[in-house]
Amino acid sequence: MNTKRFAVVGLAALLLAGWGCNSKIQPTPLDQIANDVDALQSAQELSAEEVIRVRRQDDLVSNLLPIAVVLTEGQEAPVEGVERLSNETFGCLDRIGYVRVTRETASDDVVADAISTLLASREPAYGNLINSLWESTFKLDKVQQSGDGGATTEVWISGEANSPGTCADPRIKEQIEATIRQYSLDYKIFLNGTEANWRCLGDMSGECK
Repeated sequence: MNTKRFAVVGLAALLLAGWGCNSKIQPTPLDQIANDVDALQSAQELSAEEVIRVRRQDDLVSNLLPIAVVLTEGQEAPVEGVERLSNETFGCLDRIGYVRVTRETASDDVVADAISTLLASREPAYGNLINSLWESTFKLDKVQQSGDGGATTEVWISGEANSPGTCADPRIKEQIEATIRQYSLDYKIFLNGTEANWRCLGDMSGECK
């Protein structure tokens, strides 16, 4: 009987001690939470930059380069042949997938080589992922760096899009932009000499500038 009573008393003492500790915990100030979130976001950005740096180095010497193609709504995600598949949707609920193909050019600029390879492809599809660019006449004119320390990648292309419909317009643009984003998060695209031509590609409103 005494043993049981001592056990109960001991348990009660532990609970009270725990309550005493919890009662002294102060809530985290909102400004501290904000600082922690900013620090986490900075770490994530650095991580993304590191991934891009490694990808640049690896793909610069690879015979195969990843290009962006499109998984349309309703199509099952392929099990093989796709290096990466985005979870984000665009346009007509499409998603971007990356497939590796033989590089068209081999220079010291992997962005230029990847875009050249993408635009040179005349394959309408890779498995169940489609290539909306295969009938377009785009060609790469140049890739150059601008901005502070050359941080911005400028991609200059010329030619015309052969778009069969509304859903194809964002697919054409996203394939090119997603191919660039593998290697640069800060970029500009110039079509036939201007950013506006690229920005307004596929816009039928007549109000895009």
